[in-house]
Amino acid sequence: RQLHGTEFLAMPTLETREVFDRTEMFEMVRHLDRDSVRSRIPVIRIGGNDLLSLIGMRRPVGRTIYETPIGQVISSLVTTFCPYGFSLSAPVFEYLNDFSTLAREVDQDLAHGLVGKTAIHPDQVPHIEYLYKVTAKDVDVAQMILAKEAPAVFNFHEAMCEPATHSVWARRVLDAAEHFGLKDDS
Repeated sequence: RQLHGTEFLAMPTLETREVFDRTEMFEMVRHLDRDSVRSRIPVIRIGGNDLLSLIGMRRPVGRTIYETPIGQVISSLVTTFCPYGFSLSAPVFEYLNDFSTLAREVDQDLAHGLVGKTAIHPDQVPHIEYLYKVTAKDVDVAQMILAKEAPAVFNFHEAMCEPATHSVWARRVLDAAEHFGLKDDS
């Protein structure tokens, strides 16, 4: 809908028991994959604490969400939504002063291809933003993969690079570099 010429964006949150049912999630993908809906959804958020609540659990202190049964659910959501071009945002991290576990969790979020993380306290924001920075090496690789003259397969920084399969990753790296900056390599 529009209000005074402004189109509303939506961020659906996956936090109900239907999330545990792959058939339900594929139905949601089919519903969201319509042009009139897709254009209004920049990201879909995973409600980790709500999902844990549904199975009668709370995240243990010192553990990432991936060290709970919800870790498997996140993997399933990634393989359900991402192939259709949807971006997923990671669950919140509920402990306010455990920055080492937050760092491990964000590392796992990134390894799952999640594009953001909701902070529940302002003190978490600089930590999360730092963790989303990329290395200069990854930017170099991404630029080589996206170069028009890039060969079909090549070795760069001792890793196989294949533009046909790595270009989505490369664009995400360059987007992250633009939004969050580069990690200090020193």
